[in-house]
Amino acid sequence: MPFLHANDLLTDDFTELVRNSSFPEDAILMAFSPAEACFVPFEFDESFLAGTDQGRIFSPAGELKWRRTGDKMRVVYLGKDPFDRLEDYSGEMNELTHEQSEIILWRIGIDKKTEWKFPGRKAGLAVEKWLDSSGLARFSRYHSLREVA
Repeated sequence: MPFLHANDLLTDDFTELVRNSSFPEDAILMAFSPAEACFVPFEFDESFLAGTDQGRIFSPAGELKWRRTGDKMRVVYLGKDPFDRLEDYSGEMNELTHEQSEIILWRIGIDKKTEWKFPGRKAGLAVEKWLDSSGLARFSRYHSLREVA
């Protein structure tokens, strides 16, 4: 069963949480601020993160995502390992089934000079979903980038 942790944090507490968290080398940052959007390998940048409206840091191990709500960030972690700095809601995952799907990344509106992980081939975003008994996705997370045939 995956771990689900969440909390509402002040912006400074959010950036401190990210600074003090261990993300794997293959973690990817997808984030949006009023001035910039990025989809890059993760490197900590406090000023950029503090100015984001929403974003995700994801890898096969887990995903930390956030969304600005007024003066706070609503932060949710879903992944394989516990994320002790947030409140534990893992019980919400009981009785859910798991499936994985892919989203093809078409590069619309992205600088064509940007290097992709799979040059000359389609890249896809693997997404994990946890479904209830009626087949509706209750939780989901980005998992990794993959080459799509």
